[in-house]
Amino acid sequence: MHHLEQDTHAKYLLDEITTPSDTVFVYENSNYRWLTFSDKIIQGVMSLVRPEQVVSPISQALMLFLLTEQSSFRLLNLGLGTAAIERGLQYLHDKQQVTIQDCVTVELSDTVSHCAKKHFNFSAKSLHTECAQHYINTTQAQFNVIVLDIVHTQYENDFLQQASLWEKITQILDPDGQILFNFNAYSEHALIMLLKLIRPHFRTIDIIEFYNYKNIIIRAHKSSTFNLSLHNINQSNTLSTIAPNFLHNVKNIFKV
Repeated sequence: MHHLEQDTHAKYLLDEITTPSDTVFVYENSNYRWLTFSDKIIQGVMSLVRPEQVVSPISQALMLFLLTEQSSFRLLNLGLGTAAIERGLQYLHDKQQVTIQDCVTVELSDTVSHCAKKHFNFSAKSLHTECAQHYINTTQAQFNVIVLDIVHTQYENDFLQQASLWEKITQILDPDGQILFNFNAYSEHALIMLLKLIRPHFRTIDIIEFYNYKNIIIRAHKSSTFNLSLHNINQSNTLSTIAPNFLHNVKNIFKV
């Protein structure tokens, strides 16, 4: 994705959507379409030729729940972005490679949701426009997978550092449920505190580290002893269908 930063300028600007709350920019070259805010940091990418494929290594890692044996998935996706997860799962479901019983998306920004519908093939089957934390605290639904891609850069403002949040997440996850989330390792202290916070709730915790990204993906499973390894990832036809070349970007996988 880093090469797209060079094309994030007026020549490739496809659309600019401005509301009182925020502005999003959509860029497109011959191969990809992508989304940024005013800071020009790429928030998500879609392949024009294979829109079902998940392009970003961070987003690809969020799909690792597909390696676990489940008869069907009831998924909560917190943070829409360019709807990469929704497109990938819909493709796999249509091809009968997985069964998606439910996929609930929570996105705070109306602008991002509108943009995803207009430019990123997002079909809003179950979309909630609200704060992710509020949804978690109020929902009565149950899920076997939660995916969270909402990044904070300061300990004081990071809602992932709240014990009450993880207690509620534990409640809405099935006994065999798992959560995968994007974490900006803004300090070693913050990572240590977060792992201490979630450890009592989960039997298995994995950390996926990347070559060219500061962010990490944390996978926490309530009951599974499934061994998340480079070998298992490499052997998954389902994952390789929508996340090709994923392992090229993975530096390490750690068990906590």
